[in-house]
Amino acid sequence: MLKETYLANLKNVPAGAVKVRVARPAILSPSKELLKDWKGGKITWNEYETRYKAEILSNQEAMKRIMLIKELSKHRDVYLYCYEKNPPCHRFILLELIREEAKLCRDPG
Repeated sequence: MLKETYLANLKNVPAGAVKVRVARPAILSPSKELLKDWKGGKITWNEYETRYKAEILSNQEAMKRIMLIKELSKHRDVYLYCYEKNPPCHRFILLELIREEAKLCRDPG
């Protein structure tokens, strides 16, 4: 099953669960530019979400990783984790992308 948590809570993740870091510099993290724009107040969360999805969906390596996580989560607990405790956080967008098969199968271009 696909789940999420944050760095300070990793100690509470059950033994045997797969932990996937999605914080920078991981392949599934937002670009430096996107993170800078969000943290600097230059864009709204909706703009952040749109740009983050575009970054991930256009990155072949990221998409391979997403498909691997999706497959693995069918048989094991997989926890995506980064620094933020609560939303807004890109890991929640990523959870949505992984769970929505149609979005993963469409041509991002």
